[in-house]
Amino acid sequence: MFISHLTFIFSAIGFLLFIIKSYRQTDFERFLTLFSYLYFSLSGMWLYLNFYSNTTNYLFDLYGAVSENIALLVPVLIVYLFNKKTVNYSIYKYLGFVLLVGFVFFGIQYFIASGSENKLIFDRSNSNLIYNVYIQLGYDFILFGVFLIGLRKIKSDLSTELFDGIYKKVFLILFIAYYCQDILYFLMVLFLMKNTNFEYGEYITLFLNLLISVLIITLALYTNWLFVLNKIKRGWEKVNIEQQKNELQVFSFDLKSNPKDVKSWNDFKQVYAEEFKDIIVEVEKIEFLSKTEKLYAAFQPFELSHKDIASLLSVSLRTVGTNFYRLRLKLKENNFDEDFPYHEKKTTI
Repeated sequence: MFISHLTFIFSAIGFLLFIIKSYRQTDFERFLTLFSYLYFSLSGMWLYLNFYSNTTNYLFDLYGAVSENIALLVPVLIVYLFNKKTVNYSIYKYLGFVLLVGFVFFGIQYFIASGSENKLIFDRSNSNLIYNVYIQLGYDFILFGVFLIGLRKIKSDLSTELFDGIYKKVFLILFIAYYCQDILYFLMVLFLMKNTNFEYGEYITLFLNLLISVLIITLALYTNWLFVLNKIKRGWEKVNIEQQKNELQVFSFDLKSNPKDVKSWNDFKQVYAEEFKDIIVEVEKIEFLSKTEKLYAAFQPFELSHKDIASLLSVSLRTVGTNFYRLRLKLKENNFDEDFPYHEKKTTI
């Protein structure tokens, strides 16, 4: 009971973290937000039915079946939408598609369940339950397979959006765990119907659900809150205020000046070869930075928000935050100042 309540609380936190920062999200990130909502609502419904109610009504049955069908489809759509350029209102087209699939599949399940006196789809007293369990398992395995195939087609090195490192690991574990817990749950139902006890199965599903809720929080932080976390982290670090005032230079950057021409470090050097020559010279000295990191190092001295840079480079806020995080981490690891002009720190013996 404690784990179930904890799962619900964590899923609520994850959903709030997504929804609070839902502005300027890509379609990829909007469907992550949708998934967090579905998981939160399903966790709440499951908690209520198992601990606070003795009966299941048709409204819960409808919502649970449709939401579960949609939630299983959403990861596939998320993978499909990754790094895709979408037109205005395209989100509604994709949302309409998942809703259609969810309701159509529910219609099939309801048609099968209606052959029994008890028309609740996944109620154990329904004599046709076994058919719906087999269909649900087939649906799960098919979508899980399509999801894994879609993942292999994402090439992060060729993408404008970031899909590697911790973010990729959290993303993978989250949705693999989600598919596995759903498959495991229906296998448990199948074994119980055949009077076979699936030992420890319930504990495994409880653990997986808790893990999923924690991963949703982690994914939300890396999607929308990395800038805030970095700011807090840097606020904790000891900084010599006087040195910062003397060395930190702030430049004025006009977003209206050739914004479409600056998508890479080479573009920046060509467009601003004369105007920001000092920045280019200082950044080029840092040989251990990649071209992407050099571009962000060049942006750092300007009074630009993450929103401005995201708009300029046509990437998400998550990508901007992650790149700045990597830049500062690499500068710190190589004993360089994390602010322009990126002087190498003197080592004391």
